[in-house]
Amino acid sequence: MKQVGLVTVVSVIACAAAPVSQVRNGSATFATARSVEQFGTCFVGAQDRAAQAWSYVPKGDGGTFSNVGATGDRAPYFLAVSDRGGERHVRLEAAGAARTVDRNIARAVDQCI
Repeated sequence: MKQVGLVTVVSVIACAAAPVSQVRNGSATFATARSVEQFGTCFVGAQDRAAQAWSYVPKGDGGTFSNVGATGDRAPYFLAVSDRGGERHVRLEAAGAARTVDRNIARAVDQCI
């Protein structure tokens, strides 16, 4: 019984760390079958629940989310969502000099893709 519990705990930890580990050199690209609107609604909801600043600039085939310029934010990012027909590409990039992506942003992206 202890083995099952240990495997479960290790699996949960690995899943929670997965999106962060995919962000290398300050950027990562993901694909999703969700529409731009579905992804955006999910991401905005996650940011609002976490009381995080965000903005969105639409473009013809998607748009870009960002927190650049938000007061007190130490990990600025750009999150570009573009429609590629059958799937959407989601590109997360750190915008700060440190080139690190906040773990909460990476988790929000992961839960929404």
